[in-house]
Amino acid sequence: MVEARKVLPALALLIIIVLSAVIWFYPPTGDFRVDNPFWNGMSVLGSQSGVVQLGSFSNLPSSGSGTSLILVPYEQFSDSELSELRSYVSSGGTLVLLDDYGYGNQVLTSFGLGMRFVGKPLVDPLFDYKNGQLPKITDFAALPVTANVSSVVFNHATALSGTSDATIIASSSSFSFIDENSNDQFDSGDVAGPVPVAAYVKVAKGIVVAVGDPSCLINGMISMDNNLLFINRVVDIQGGNQQVFVDQSHLPSAPLDEAKTVLATGYNFVASPLGTLSLIALALAVSLKSLLRRHDNNVKKR
Repeated sequence: MVEARKVLPALALLIIIVLSAVIWFYPPTGDFRVDNPFWNGMSVLGSQSGVVQLGSFSNLPSSGSGTSLILVPYEQFSDSELSELRSYVSSGGTLVLLDDYGYGNQVLTSFGLGMRFVGKPLVDPLFDYKNGQLPKITDFAALPVTANVSSVVFNHATALSGTSDATIIASSSSFSFIDENSNDQFDSGDVAGPVPVAAYVKVAKGIVVAVGDPSCLINGMISMDNNLLFINRVVDIQGGNQQVFVDQSHLPSAPLDEAKTVLATGYNFVASPLGTLSLIALALAVSLKSLLRRHDNNVKKR
């Protein structure tokens, strides 16, 4: 029993260390994560030169000129974040907002734009990949941003509305429709295509681009048709080989990602002067306790 008591703490510590190592080194699995190599990640996009992960809008350059920000808005924005976005675009940055059922309209409203994400499924029963929920977009405006782009495949996308003051980049086919009740069938209340799916608006020195599907960027989709070429054209809409930031702070968190965050916080604390001193103090306390226990045992033996 005494030996078991001595072994159990060491065994528990070993298990904790092994599990921590597995969590630390296993790739992230969250949707749209740049360092996620699986089908739902964006490691293919992230591997391109000039692409930088962004953990906070406060890390955006003071002048947005020559840069683009890819934003998938699946978490709400604070007033300060919206202010930082407006400053970034006004100073010359390109904001590429890709949304379907998230918080993209919060951003568009903040900019005072009339353009909106419809937030209902876009279905195309004819021009699609395998099924109507994967519409193929083949109608592109004759613009520099669409050069050599002939087809893009979307995945459970939506459409845009209120684009009268925007420049439309791409639209769905005339066979498509906005599925108001999500039954995959065209009903009397559904809006028939073609409908805009990508458009942009000039804002001060910058540009806001809205695209009705973030999933076209994930690893499982980006190699389809001209998806990669399309997004590269969009981020470079102002020309000049833009540096591309990819926001990671407004994405849904998977349990593994949350565990990695906890470990990273712990590591940062241990690496700090206070954390180092705490470890030294803990080691001294354990050593002193062991010495005192041995001393007490020796006294008892006498």
